[in-house]
Amino acid sequence: MSEAFLKLANKVADERELQTKARHVAALMDNMNMTLEQAMNVLEIQGKDRAIIAKQLQKQ
Repeated sequence: MSEAFLKLANKVADERELQTKARHVAALMDNMNMTLEQAMNVLEIQGKDRAIIAKQLQKQ
């Protein structure tokens, strides 16, 4: 496989992982009445992923 294809595949996989984490955070917030910060702490989401997920959830 070409290097360009592998880069694209990795990018798509990373985006899907973030989407999945965002769904899990939203579910914890809805079902367990957690704050955004509490849900991210429970799921051990760290670093730049926290900012990206917070931004995604604000759009919803």
